[in-house]
Order: sequence, then structure tokens, then C-alpha cells
Amino acid sequence: MPEALRPLPPLLLLGTVWGATPAFVKHLAALGWPPMLIATCAAAGSAAILFVACRARGIDVPLSRAHLRHYAVSGLFGMALANLVAFTSIPHIPAGFFSLIVPLSPILTVLGAAALGMERATRRRLVGTVLGFAGVVVAMRPGAALPDPSMLPWALFAALTPACYAASNLLAVRLAPQGTAPLALATGTLAAGALQAGIVATLLGQMQVPPLDGALVSALQAACTAGAFMIYFRSLAAHGGVVTSQTGYIITLTGLAWGWALFGERPGWLTIPAASLVFAGLALVTLPERKVTR
Repeated sequence: MPEALRPLPPLLLLGTVWGATPAFVKHLAALGWPPMLIATCAAAGSAAILFVACRARGIDVPLSRAHLRHYAVSGLFGMALANLVAFTSIPHIPAGFFSLIVPLSPILTVLGAAALGMERATRRRLVGTVLGFAGVVVAMRPGAALPDPSMLPWALFAALTPACYAASNLLAVRLAPQGTAPLALATGTLAAGALQAGIVATLLGQMQVPPLDGALVSALQAACTAGAFMIYFRSLAAHGGVVTSQTGYIITLTGLAWGWALFGERPGWLTIPAASLVFAGLALVTLPERKVTR
């Protein structure tokens, strides 16, 4: 395989798996699973799988104060709060629409990094941010990814999900202890997220023994989540963050495909310009600028 195409297979696999998340949630919710029970089982199961993977590779999951703080903060924003918003709203909106707003996460991450002085805010990135948000606004219009205007409140609520992911990304960079294996950080974050999701589920009265109906689907979701994290960190190590961030394009496309294949969702014609605006915004924000030599 040509060197330039080597990142493609893991990105396709990663985008396909992450794009299926709304489908898992909608299926389990239809079976009567409460949103935060779905989140708790997915996080706990994937954390257990990654812990076994760490043990098999001889990787320790550190438990120092700095590491525990990192796990707690990343798990809170990246798992507990993000899944509270996402898994509560997904049963009320098309899976394809949710996939359209996922690419806002890297856009918001770069914007937040610029606001905090962690990165430079360029005109190109500001234009990309505007285009990305414009794409989401178009996606919420009649004739796009929302077939019913009554879904708009749930769509606006769902749009908080990428904001949670962006906050998690920014805090993870600031709090990440140096010299720790990425797989260990992922395991600790998922474990903390599972604990916090369980607490939220209990407070909301959603914690219960997982029903047998849907248990296999929940286990498959946990396995897919664990596999996605392993692919994600391997891609980061092999190809870098810029290349890996392009998974957002694939998540949108596969999410729309999963929604059509599993739930018969047929987005309106405005979905194409909406997705194009989101893709253009993501490209301007995440792809490096070409240096012109004279």
C-alpha cells in the first residue's frame, strides 16, 4: 500500500465504529434502557476490556494524585456529561443529525485552545469555525437532517455534546501527566467516566440491573468503544493528531449511513450543503496551512 494511503484503513474503521454509536443508543433506548444506564455499561465494559489489554502488554494504570485528577476531569467532561447530553437526546433525533454535529468537537477544541492562549487564532481557523457552525444551523433547518421541527429543542441540546468533548480535550492536554502510556490514560479515563456516569444514573433514578433484552448489544457497544480507543491511540502514535482528527469526516458519513440502514432515516436535500459546510470548516481548522516558497 502506498505510504500516503496507510492511515486510511484505521481511520475508516475508527469512523465506522464511532459513527455507529447513535445506532447503539437508539436501539437500546427503544428496548427501554435508560440513557445513563447505557452510558454506564458502555464505559464500564470498555474500561474492563482496556484494563485487560494493559495487563496483557505489561502497562500499569498509575494512581497518583495527578493521574486521578486527570482521569476524573477527563471522565467527567468526555464521558459522564457528554453521554448525559448525547444519550438523552439521541432517542429523540435522527442518528444522522447527531453524526453531523460530531465534527464540531475538533473545531471547538482549536477555538478554545486559541482563547486560552494554547494555540494561535488565525483568520483561516476563524473562518473554519464560522463555516462549521453554519453547517449545523443548516442541518437544523426543515428539509435537512431534522424531519420534524418539534425535534429542534432536542437538537440544540445534543449540540452541547461536542462542547463537552472539546472541554475534555483541552483539560486533558493541560492535566495529562508526562510519560504515561496513552492506553493507560484511556483506561483510567473510561473507568472514572463509568463511575461518574453510574453516580449520575443513580441520582436520576436510572441505575438498575441491565435488562437481558439488549445485553448482547450493550456488550457489543462496549467492545466497539474499547476497540475504537485502541485504534485511536495507535493512529495518534503512528500518524499524528492532524491525520487522526480527519476521522470526523468519516463519522459523519458512516453515521448517516447507519441511520439510513438501521432506522430508515432519509435526510432532506439540505443535508448535502450542511455536511459540505461542516467538512469545509473542519478542513480549515484542522489541516495545516501550506507554506508558500518563492
